Amino acid sequence: MSAQNDLVRDIIRELTRLETVPIADRSKDDDFSLPRMIDAGNGESLFVSRQLDVGIERVAERLMEDDPSLKPKFTQAEWRAIVRRAFGPALASIDLDDDIEANASIVLAQVKKAANQDATGKVTREYAFGCTLFSGNGFKPFAIGSALFEPRDVWLRRKCQDGGISTLSRQRIERSWRGDKLRKRKPSFDSIAESEVIAAVGSCSFVCSITVRDLAAEAGREKALLAARFATTAIALTWDRPSKALEGINLVFDRKPHRRKALTFIPGKGVLSGSSWSHPPFGPHIKPNEWEDVLSERADIFSVVGEMLDYVISPDGAVARPKMMSTLFHAFLWFHEGCRETSSHMAVVNLAACLDALACGKKAKGIRTLINARLKMEDDKPIRPNGPTLQQTIDRIYGDGRSRLIHGSNAELGNDWSGMRALAEQFCRLCLLLCLDWIANNPSCDVPEQLRLSKS
Repeated sequence: MSAQNDLVRDIIRELTRLETVPIADRSKDDDFSLPRMIDAGNGESLFVSRQLDVGIERVAERLMEDDPSLKPKFTQAEWRAIVRRAFGPALASIDLDDDIEANASIVLAQVKKAANQDATGKVTREYAFGCTLFSGNGFKPFAIGSALFEPRDVWLRRKCQDGGISTLSRQRIERSWRGDKLRKRKPSFDSIAESEVIAAVGSCSFVCSITVRDLAAEAGREKALLAARFATTAIALTWDRPSKALEGINLVFDRKPHRRKALTFIPGKGVLSGSSWSHPPFGPHIKPNEWEDVLSERADIFSVVGEMLDYVISPDGAVARPKMMSTLFHAFLWFHEGCRETSSHMAVVNLAACLDALACGKKAKGIRTLINARLKMEDDKPIRPNGPTLQQTIDRIYGDGRSRLIHGSNAELGNDWSGMRALAEQFCRLCLLLCLDWIANNPSCDVPEQLRLSKS
C-alpha cells in the first residue's frame, strides 16, 4: 500500500507544480506537442504533463502487480486507460493546499473504487472471425468447446434472429456474397455495421464465433483469437500434415491470399520473374459426411480441446484441470506457431518447444520419455527401417534444431531443414493426439507429468 501511496504523492506534487507553469509551457519538453489533458468529469478537464502521465502509468502497473487477478482480464493498455480515466475526477476532487498525505489517500481510494467498478463489470461479448475451413458446401454447424463454426449463411441468419444484424443489412450482405453490386447507403450505425460484416467475413464460407465473459474488450478479442486459432489447429490434426492443412484453414483476421512475386537477374538473360499464391483461398477437401464421421470418432479428443479453450478464455483460470489445461495451452501455442512458420529452422524450434511443453520442460530426455509412454517407441530402436534411433532423432530435433539454433551454435544453419521440420511435425501431431486421448480417458487427472510417466 505504501508504494501505491508514494506514487500518488508524486503525482500530486507534479500537479501542484503545474499550477505555477503556464499551460503553453507545460509541453515544452514533450514529444507530444499539444497540451495533455485528462477528463475531470462534469465536462471539465485537467491539463497535465508528461511526467504526471508517466506517474499514472506507474500507478496502473503497481495496481495490477498488487492484484494479479486483473492480468487475465485486461491488456496493459486497457488497464492504463481505465486508471487514467479514474484519476481525472479524483485529482479534481482535492484541494492542493490540503495535507498531501491525506490527499494521496483520498485520490488513491477514489481511483481504486472507480477502476474496480470497471474491473468487476459483468460483460458478455461474442467475437466473430471469417474463416476458410473446408472446400465445398453442405457442412453443418459444429462446436469445439467455445469455438462455434458455422457456414456463413447460417451464421448470418442467427445474428439477424438475435438482433445483432438488421434484416436490411442481412439482405444486402447476402447480395454482396452473391457478387451483386450494392447501392450506397446513407451513413448510419446500421450501414457501418453492414460494411464491417462484409469486410470481416470477406469471401470466407465459414464464420468462427467465440463467446467470452468478464473480459475487457481488447483482452477478450486477443483470447478469442487464440481460442479460434487453437480450434482450427485441432481440426488440422485430422490430416497427416497439419501445417499443409493450415495453409488453407485461416482466419481472415490473420491473413488473406495474395500473389507473391520475386525477381531473378541472371547475367545475359535479363529479368526472370515468378509468382505464386501465398496460400490457398480455401481449406482442405473433405466431404460433409466424412467430417461428421471425424467429429464422431474424435469426440473425446475434441472435448478435451474444448476444455482447453475454456481455460484459454477464462478470466480467472478456474477450470476443472487447470494444470493439465495449461500444459495443453503451451503445447498448442508452440504447435500452431510451428505450423505457421515460413522458416523451417524456426518451425523446428517451435515444434521442439511443443514437445518440451508436453514433457513438462524436461528437455530431450523428457521428450523421449513422453514418446516412450505415448507412442510406445524405444530410445535405441530405429524410428523407421534403416533410419536413426529415437534418441538420435530427438537429439537432432531438440539439440541441433532448437538449443544450438537459439544459442547461436548451429553449424548447419545454412542447410535445408525441411526434412527435419516434417519429422518434428509428425512427432508433435502424434504426441498431441495421443496425449489428448490419454487426458480424455483420465478425466480426473490434473498432473501433466503423467503424460510421460504413465505407460497405459
